[in-house]
Amino acid sequence: MMYGGYGMFVGGLLCLIIIGMIAYFIINIFNKNEKNSNVSGTKASAIDLLNERYVNGEIDEEEYNRRKEVLKD
Repeated sequence: MMYGGYGMFVGGLLCLIIIGMIAYFIINIFNKNEKNSNVSGTKASAIDLLNERYVNGEIDEEEYNRRKEVLKD
């Protein structure tokens, strides 16, 4: 008994949806790990920004040293 041949189409479509969902979750897992590994790069950027503010005279030496110690921790 054939029901118009839609069974293979629906089954194939469902298979593609499941494969797409699996690929989506795998890509998200790798992207989250990549973002978390960049934390040390963010600290370096913060120190660079602090140095720039100190050189431009936006903060004094006391404030510079205090913030630099906070960033080192």
